[in-house]
Amino acid sequence: MSRLAGVVGSRSLPASFAPLVSRVVFLLLSRGYGIASGGAVGADSFALEAVIQEEASARGIIYSAWSSFSGFPSLVRLQVSRFLASGGQVVWGPASPSHPRSAIVSALLGRNRRLVSASAVIVAFLHGQSRGSLYTVRQAVEQGIPVIVFLCGVSAFLPADLASRCLVFTEKEVLL
Repeated sequence: MSRLAGVVGSRSLPASFAPLVSRVVFLLLSRGYGIASGGAVGADSFALEAVIQEEASARGIIYSAWSSFSGFPSLVRLQVSRFLASGGQVVWGPASPSHPRSAIVSALLGRNRRLVSASAVIVAFLHGQSRGSLYTVRQAVEQGIPVIVFLCGVSAFLPADLASRCLVFTEKEVLL
């Protein structure tokens, strides 16, 4: 697969930001990137839907924390099935919904690390306090991987130490 752009973000990202995620995914695809995502609700599912709509599933990959479909949020399972049926790929993880919370959290963080390690760039859509997305951004910054952050909404949060090392766009800049 071509070089990958990891598209991540808050599970709480409102649907009103789906067109922005879609435009960014289209731009990345048009520049030769494949799209990597984590298969979660919110920013991840908006990116996945954009890949499917662009008929570019063969250029997409989901890094899953889960060992099977049953781990994906119910809102995303059908989308993941469509993605796979149209040529997408899933890298399965070790977690099962029946595992203890600590094992699931460990698998989710491992998924984020694998996604970062496979990506040439990370694009994050932050809304509110998104610990998992911030963890992913921090992993990318520590590995010297370029990070583009979209702060989506007034509650979006990015610590100063990360903001100084990322290309950051505010909601006002995005809407221009």
